[in-house]
Amino acid sequence: MGSKEMLSSVFHFPAGITIDSIDPGANELVIGIACDAPSMPCPQCHQPSFRIHGHYHRTVADLPCAGRNVLLLLTVRKFVCSTSSCPHKIFTERLPGLVESYGRMTPRLIALLQALGLGAGGQLGTRQAERSGIATTPSTLLRHLMQLPAPMIRAVRVLGVDDFAWKKRQVNASHGIATSTSFPFCLQHPPTSVFLLKHQSG
Repeated sequence: MGSKEMLSSVFHFPAGITIDSIDPGANELVIGIACDAPSMPCPQCHQPSFRIHGHYHRTVADLPCAGRNVLLLLTVRKFVCSTSSCPHKIFTERLPGLVESYGRMTPRLIALLQALGLGAGGQLGTRQAERSGIATTPSTLLRHLMQLPAPMIRAVRVLGVDDFAWKKRQVNASHGIATSTSFPFCLQHPPTSVFLLKHQSG
């Protein structure tokens, strides 16, 4: 195994991804990578193409390393579709195991941010991410949380009900919490009396 292949395996890059350069800094680690596959299938007609039209550079954030932000500097190739009848004459190579199309973060970094958001929320999750070497914001963290599928809601056996007010000395509405899962059940206006009448069993 060569040095490039060994470094790719250390960073758990997908097969076919090679490291061209590593530029360490005080707070940042920039890794230049590229795909060495000789051909790439057209996303329209799915026929492989060996004709390279050109390339461009793209920056993607990855998991931190030793407390430093990791930026992947991708050299992305453009191919010419070899199928004459295909409307997609020029296409960009896809790297699904590394990053999604138009993505600015790797899927594994997004998964980590979602885990931090679920466990700590926006503000605290952002501070924990910064301690780990991930530069993010509360809005970015919450945006990735919104991409998660909604959890399955099981039958509610015990429902906790409480009143709350938007203004002082007013009771505006009630909300229910499934006590077994701490999952918000619903929001009801007017408050408790009508809420219980509408949601009581039997």
